[in-house]
Amino acid sequence: MKRLKIVHSLSFALILTLLAQAVFAAESPLSVMATLSRRGAKPGDRLELLVTVRAASHPQVVVPSNPPCLHFRMLRKPQHLIVDQESVWLFRYRVTPSQIGTYEIPPIQVIDAPDTIKTKPLFLTVSKTGEAPALSARELALGVDIPDSLSEEALKAAPQPTPRPTPSPTPPDTRGFAQKSTTSLGRFFQTWWNFPGK
Repeated sequence: MKRLKIVHSLSFALILTLLAQAVFAAESPLSVMATLSRRGAKPGDRLELLVTVRAASHPQVVVPSNPPCLHFRMLRKPQHLIVDQESVWLFRYRVTPSQIGTYEIPPIQVIDAPDTIKTKPLFLTVSKTGEAPALSARELALGVDIPDSLSEEALKAAPQPTPRPTPSPTPPDTRGFAQKSTTSLGRFFQTWWNFPGK
């Protein structure tokens, strides 16, 4: 009877230990975040991708190879910092787009054995002007961890910016050379006559 109690006690302790290990493994403190320096760019512009990894010992970053018209290059070796007694790794990359288009950069994978974690996808719009577009519902949903339908409702309810009017082009001057010269000389003499230093 005494042996049976010991076996039950050991079995119970083993089960508790395994459960505790499973809970701690599920709640890994490892966290990762990726940010682009801009959401809009022109072809050939140089942007910076910053990958921040917290609570890792020796992380490895796997940068996506697609889309193929975005070229990734590491700027410098990873930096290791201690911030508020927490290990923080910084990985900096140069991103150069080569073609016009709207791109979704797939999640960046970070491996810190035995853990593997991924970032959220990033969005980049490459255009002739290089302006960033309005925030999309998908970007908002991924950024704040809410469903797509809720982010669509939030964007509909948000105040919309007033569109900027595009300036009309200046019409060409169709006057003859003599008229243009007379006008220019008249302005010159008027400025000279009214000059306050005379």
